[in-house]
Amino acid sequence: MSSTLDNQIRINLPSAIRELLTAVRGRVRRYSVLSGVLFLMIAAALSFWVTYGLDSGWFAIQRLELPVGLRFLMLVIMAAAAAWLILGRVLRPLIRRHRDREIAVLLERRFPEFQDRLVTTVECSDGYPGEGPVVGAMLSRTAEDAGAFASTVNTQDVFELRQLKGQGWAAGLLGLSILGYGLFQPGSLQRWWSAFVQCEETYHERTTTLEFRAVAQPGDRRQSFQSSEAEGGAPFYLHPRGSDFELEMTVPTGKSPAGREWVVPERVRVDLIREDGTRSRTYVSASSERRFRFVVTRLQETISLEILAGDFRTSVPLEIRSVEPPTVTSLQADCVYPAYTGWNRRRQRNVTVLGSELSLPIGTRFDLVAASNKPLQSARLVGDLFEVTGDRESCQVIPREGFQVTAQPTAPLVSADGLAVSAEFQLVLEPADTPLAVPAEADTATTPQQADDSALCITSNSTLRFFLHDTDNIISLSPQTVRIRGVADKPPVIATRSVGVANAITRRAVIPFAGSIQDDYGVAKARFEFIVDDGTTWRVREFQTPLVSGAIEYELLSDEAGRPERFDVLPLELSEGQTLSISVTATDACTEPAPQTSRAEPVVFRVVSNEELLSLLYTRELNMRRRFEEVIRRLEQIRDDVQFHEAAAARLASGEAADTVSQDRIALTDCARRSGDSLRVQSNELASIRVGFEEVIEQLINNQIPPKQLASDMRNRIVTPLQKILDVQMKDADNTVSEFRVAASRGEDCSGLVARSVTDIEAAIVGLRGILENVRDMAEFHEVLSDLNAILKDQEKIQKETNAEQIKRLGFD
Repeated sequence: MSSTLDNQIRINLPSAIRELLTAVRGRVRRYSVLSGVLFLMIAAALSFWVTYGLDSGWFAIQRLELPVGLRFLMLVIMAAAAAWLILGRVLRPLIRRHRDREIAVLLERRFPEFQDRLVTTVECSDGYPGEGPVVGAMLSRTAEDAGAFASTVNTQDVFELRQLKGQGWAAGLLGLSILGYGLFQPGSLQRWWSAFVQCEETYHERTTTLEFRAVAQPGDRRQSFQSSEAEGGAPFYLHPRGSDFELEMTVPTGKSPAGREWVVPERVRVDLIREDGTRSRTYVSASSERRFRFVVTRLQETISLEILAGDFRTSVPLEIRSVEPPTVTSLQADCVYPAYTGWNRRRQRNVTVLGSELSLPIGTRFDLVAASNKPLQSARLVGDLFEVTGDRESCQVIPREGFQVTAQPTAPLVSADGLAVSAEFQLVLEPADTPLAVPAEADTATTPQQADDSALCITSNSTLRFFLHDTDNIISLSPQTVRIRGVADKPPVIATRSVGVANAITRRAVIPFAGSIQDDYGVAKARFEFIVDDGTTWRVREFQTPLVSGAIEYELLSDEAGRPERFDVLPLELSEGQTLSISVTATDACTEPAPQTSRAEPVVFRVVSNEELLSLLYTRELNMRRRFEEVIRRLEQIRDDVQFHEAAAARLASGEAADTVSQDRIALTDCARRSGDSLRVQSNELASIRVGFEEVIEQLINNQIPPKQLASDMRNRIVTPLQKILDVQMKDADNTVSEFRVAASRGEDCSGLVARSVTDIEAAIVGLRGILENVRDMAEFHEVLSDLNAILKDQEKIQKETNAEQIKRLGFD
C-alpha cells in the first residue's frame, strides 16, 4: 500500500476513495452549471419584467415609447450581464478542473466521520516525508480506514439541494409568469422584443392615431409637414410670419395594424411651446366627425406643438417655423416710349414705381420687373382682362371670359435665380384696340396690331396684382398691387389774343395776334383759320414765320424782335359791313390713336370805314380826356390840402402855440397819409390813361388810318410826355410826400418837406395841363374831321337824292 522513494512515502489511493472523488467531482460540475443556468434564467426574467414595467409605465404616463438610445443602452447592459453570467456561472464551472484535495476537503466538511483521514490519504498520494519506521505503517492504516468509510458514503448526500430547488422554483415561476402574460396579452412579448432587442422606433399598438396637415392660405391648401434629415427627421412646416396658422388633425378611416377601427378621441390636447420655453395648453374638440382644428392667430415666432389624443402622442414635437412671406421689394419699368413723345432721347427709360401707380403715355411699351425678397418657384399676375402665370421655365396667358389671346410671351415669367418677376406690356387705350383683349365676337381681322407677339397689351387704368409663390411653398396673401395709368396725349393748348385792334377794323387793317401754343410732346403745325360773314368752311392762312415742328411751346412772334404774328385783312378785299372770324389752330404729332387739333375761340371783327372807326376812337378819347381832367382836379386838391397845412408845420417848427401842438401834429399826420394814398391812386389812373392812348395809337396804325402823322403826333404829344411825368414828377412828388408822412408820424420837423411836396405836386400839375392842351387840340382835330365826314355823308346823300329826282323827271322811274 505504500512505497519509499528518496525518503518519500507514497500512499496509493484505495479504489473506493478514487471512485468517490470521481463521482463527487462530476456532481460538483453539474451542480454548478445547473445553478448558473437557473440564475441566468432568473436574471433574464427579472430583466424582462423590469424593462417591460418601465416601458409600460412610461407609455401610460407619456403615451410615448422609451427613447431608442435608452433602450439600446439597456440592451447593451443586458447583453453584457448575460455574457458575464454565462461565462462566470455556466462555462467556467463546466471547464474548471477540480483537484482531489479540494474534493477531499469538501467531503471532510460534509462527513466529519472521516476525521481528516481522507485529506491525509489524498495528500500522501503525492508523497510524504518518511521520518521513522512507524510513519509508513500509520499512513497505510489511515488510508485503509478512509477507504473503508468511503465505500459507505452516498454521493447524493454530498450536496444540499434546497438552494438549487429554490432557484428552480423561482426560474420556473418567473418563466411561467412571462409565458402566461404572453398568452393573456397577445403581442406583449413581441412588443418587448421589438422594443429592447430590435430597438424599433415605434412598437406600441395604438388605438388612436392622427394625421397632421397645415391649412395654408390662400385657397385652404393642405400642406404636409416636412422631415429634416439633418435634425433627426423632426417634422416642420414653414409658415408665413404674421398670418393665421391652422393645423388640421384627422383620424384616418382605415384600420389599425391590430385589425381594429381607429378610435376617435373626445378631444385632443395641444401643448404649444414658444421659443423662450414658455408653454400653453389647449384642448380641441372635433370640428367634424373625425377632424380637429387648432388655430394660432397672427403667428409671429417659431413654435413647437406636442399633440396628445387618447393613447397617441407625437414622438417629436411638430415645429412651426415662422418665415418671411414673399413680397415685392421694388418695381421698375424699362420703357420704350412712343416716337411722338420724343422721351426716348429726353428722359430716362428706366422708371422706378413709387407708390401703387405707374403713369405712362399711351402706346408705351415697357418691361415690368418686380424684385422679390426671396427666391420664387412661380408667380401669377392678375389683370383686369387677363392672368399671367409662369415659373422659371415657362409663361402662359389666360384671358378673361369674353376675350381671346393672340399674344403669348416667349420668356419665362420668373428669372433663373427666382428673385425677379418680369413681363412685357404695351399700354393701349381700349381693349378693342389690342390683340390680347379682343371681344370674342369681334372681327380680329380688322383689329389694329399695336404690339408684337411677345408684348401683352394692357389698357389704361388697369390694375396688376402680383401673387408670389416662393421656394418655401408660401403664397403671398396680400398681393402687391400697381395701377397702370395711361396718360392720353392732350390737344395743344392755345392761349392767343388779338392786340392793337378792337372788334371794329378797316378793310386795310393788319391784325396782330400774341400769345403761345403749348403741347405735352410738341406742336406739329399751327396756322390761322378764318371765315368771312356766315361762311361754313374755315379757310387757312399760314403764319408769316414757319413753325419749328416738335416745339413744346411756340410763341406767336413774327420776327426776332418779338413783334406779334399779324393777319393781313387787305388781301381778302372785304367791304364795309362784312364780318371776319379769325381763329388760331394747332395740331400735335400724336399717333396714339391719331393727331389732335385744337382751335382757339374765334375773334369776330366787323369791317367799318375809316370815318366810323375814327368816330369810335373819338368817343374813347373824350372819355379819357374827362378822366385826365379829373386827375388834374384831384392833384390840385392834394396840393391845396398840403399847402393848407404849411402853417401848422411852421408853428410846430417854431414852437409857438404850445396848446395846439397835439392837434397840429395829428392834422399833419392825417394830411400826409391822405395825400400819399390819393397821390398813388392818381398815378395808377394816369398809367391807365397812358395805356388807353397807346391802344388808340395802335388801332390807328394797325387799321392804317390816314394821315399817318396822326398816330405819330399823338404819341409824341401825349403818350411820351405822360410817361415822362409818371417817371419823374409824379415819382418825385410821391417820394416827397412819403418822407413828409414819415417825419410827421415821428414828430420831426416837416415844414421843409411840406413846402417841397407842394412844389413837386405843382410841377406835376403844370406838366399835365400842358398835355391836356395837346389832348384838346387832338380832340378838336377829330371834331373837325368828324364834321368833315358828316358833311361828306350829307353831300353823298344829297347827290343820291338829286340823281334819283333827275331820273324821275326823265321818266325812267
